[in-house]
Amino acid sequence: MTRLSSGNIDLDKRLQGGFPEGECVLITGEPGTGKTIFGIQFLYNACQEGKKCVIIATEEVPEKIILHGKALGFDLEPFVETNQLTMIHFLELRANNLAEGYTNVCMHIDDLNNLAHIIQDDVDVIILDNLGTFSIGIDLKQFRDKLDTLAYVLSNQKRTSLIVMDATAHELTHRIAEYSTYGTIRLMTKENPYTGKMERFMYIPKMRGTKISLDIINYDITEEGIKLFPAKANR
Repeated sequence: MTRLSSGNIDLDKRLQGGFPEGECVLITGEPGTGKTIFGIQFLYNACQEGKKCVIIATEEVPEKIILHGKALGFDLEPFVETNQLTMIHFLELRANNLAEGYTNVCMHIDDLNNLAHIIQDDVDVIILDNLGTFSIGIDLKQFRDKLDTLAYVLSNQKRTSLIVMDATAHELTHRIAEYSTYGTIRLMTKENPYTGKMERFMYIPKMRGTKISLDIINYDITEEGIKLFPAKANR
């Protein structure tokens, strides 16, 4: 199986080389766990490897994403300037709808399925941040059906996709997004029983075609992005 690096050497080792190429992987977690940073790190590495990329942003404008990347040493701006990276800002569309007087504005998951068909054929990598936006006001069966379709279309098009979803939306939809995607990585914060301090942990419950450990991985967000601690530090 061909792999695409996550942008993190230590994580790649745990994934037998990286994310399965051409498949959808779900990243979910609480606020402050580094979900967007995780996506930026992967996106930057994919651009460096010459992949044509798209990021669909629902919560932050592209300018802020670029600033976040630069602060960590992942400068996405040159790739945007050469059109290797395209940024689609759904946040701006939502804001415009609110300005026009709509009181119940949300992005519908149908918008994503339509988008999957109009993205340029030469795009290799897609980042969606955040899927939770599209789970508002939709019943579970419809959400599952639409997400299944989206994952199938992207996989059929051989696009490696990272789908970010906030933990609140993930729990409210009973974690059904995990059934639609090829793999799942959960990011969380909890008290380390050995130190008594709140720390960040990563858990990989599913990654098809990959021999994975179910151990919880201790990690931190540094000035150079997400850093995994050695296995012995995970207790």
